[in-house]
Amino acid sequence: MGILDFLIEIYYEIGTYAPIIQVAVASIIFSVIITISMFIYLSVIRYKHQKNINKKNQIRPQIEKLFKDILFGDTIYHEDEIYTEYTKIVGKLSARKIKLAIDVLLELKFNSPEKSRRYQSIVDALRFETYLEKKLDFSRGSTKMKTLQKLQQLDLKSLDSKVLNYAYSKNKELRREARYSHLQLSENDPYRFLDEIKGDLTYWDEINLLKFLKIHNEKNELSNLGKWINYSDNNSLTVFLIKAAGLFEQFDTKEVVYKKTKSNVTSIRTEAYRSLGKLKAAEYESKLIERFFSEKEECQLAIVRSIGLMNTGNAVSFLKKAYLEAKTIALKKEIALVSFTYKSNYNLFEDLKATQDGFDRTIFNHIETQLIKFK
Repeated sequence: MGILDFLIEIYYEIGTYAPIIQVAVASIIFSVIITISMFIYLSVIRYKHQKNINKKNQIRPQIEKLFKDILFGDTIYHEDEIYTEYTKIVGKLSARKIKLAIDVLLELKFNSPEKSRRYQSIVDALRFETYLEKKLDFSRGSTKMKTLQKLQQLDLKSLDSKVLNYAYSKNKELRREARYSHLQLSENDPYRFLDEIKGDLTYWDEINLLKFLKIHNEKNELSNLGKWINYSDNNSLTVFLIKAAGLFEQFDTKEVVYKKTKSNVTSIRTEAYRSLGKLKAAEYESKLIERFFSEKEECQLAIVRSIGLMNTGNAVSFLKKAYLEAKTIALKKEIALVSFTYKSNYNLFEDLKATQDGFDRTIFNHIETQLIKFK
């Protein structure tokens, strides 16, 4: 009996069953067929995916070698030569092959000990901009965000106008990423969105902002942050900008930062006191000393640190008095640390240490050892 005859016999046999059983059998057969079909489909997809991975792994070393020659070799490649050499390796150019080229280029850019000025030649030759522009236009929100990050990493300033389209998106995450991208890519008013930041900055926000400010600073294109420090009504952003002004040693912001030591917000005053030290604003040292004894402890700690950074040698009496009147271990420790490296004709550290016993003496013993590195 052939398979066809067997199936026909089964069909007529099922026809003799009760309707409810026929429905049950039909459902089972349908489910089995669907399950087998899905299994076959997934197996084919898995096979194709693995095949693509294997092919990618085979050609990736060749792409890396080509890109290294272009970026770091003695030969200067023209765009048409780059295109020709790349298509020799991967075949006809497609979106998937452009994505592979971007991944390899970024890996070389950020992991190679050598630096090159030829990244743009690969970007132009393989039409990265066209590919990424289409990804922005026709992809979903999560993919758009990844594309914006790629624009930042490739420093594609030509697509800044496209980025601006998403800077007012209803999607909060996409809007934030677009504004970060604009901060890096724009050559015309890159800080336009600083005064539109609402709510408290997260640590991730601060890391991103600092990264972009650092990029501008390395190019000597960092705008004076005093304007935003002075006029921002977002306390979290103000604290961040004061911190950035100190970190990037924007000496022109000294006066603005000093004004913020009069703020009613403790976190702003604290960061202002701390940044004045980083800015070596010794002209305000006497003002900081005057305010020390009426300030909260976090502000007192910041003042002591700034006095230490200024290191004028004129604050010995203040430091001694501050130590003797300190109420907490944290403040005593900070003053002792500053006195250990404070430059003056008077050895304040030894003077204070000689009068201590018990746990307070331990503070000074600890500071004198290499453990100070782990304070």
